[in-house]
Amino acid sequence: MKNILSLTLVIVLLAACKDTPKSNSNKSKIMEGVMNEITGKNEEINKKYDLLLKELGAKTPLTNNQLIAAFPKKLNHLNLDPSEQNTKEPEITDTQLVAGSFGDDTIRMEILDAAGQKAVGAILPLKMLHLNKITSESNNTIRYSKIERNGILTFGTDRDANTKADFQSELRFLYGNRFYVTLVGKGMDTDALWKAMGIDNLNGFRN
Repeated sequence: MKNILSLTLVIVLLAACKDTPKSNSNKSKIMEGVMNEITGKNEEINKKYDLLLKELGAKTPLTNNQLIAAFPKKLNHLNLDPSEQNTKEPEITDTQLVAGSFGDDTIRMEILDAAGQKAVGAILPLKMLHLNKITSESNNTIRYSKIERNGILTFGTDRDANTKADFQSELRFLYGNRFYVTLVGKGMDTDALWKAMGIDNLNGFRN
């Protein structure tokens, strides 16, 4: 499994290098990531995610009812928006995936239970984000960050208003070494998004 993940990562990084717009800086950083993977310089990171993959693959996923019950009903002062069924509760949008929006779509949150069959689909993207060396693109109007917040390694994206994106900030992280959280916010940067979320509001997902 380890060799398959490493090979997959190299292929994805090479494809990214091919598809990236003409930016010598970004291409060189992608190639640096490829070479680090090939030469074993990412060994500590590989060990971390290989262990997570093994542990999560052996866990039993939560039921849909458990995911809905654990999902926060409020993020500090922002209330959970009604669903399409006009009920004030989150929705199961895919297998082991629960989602909802807050404050009239100011913040959207998706939480994937990365247990069992979903382990690879959560761990590989997080590993790629950890290995990513690109810090910005599109003339620095889109910026990427890796910051530890409350003991959790978070991967952030900040977009300037002129990018015309629906959401200006995005955070991805693994909560409790199990739940893959994706958070997006309007009219705020990633620091404000983290603060608006409030880490204690995820207590329902504690293992």
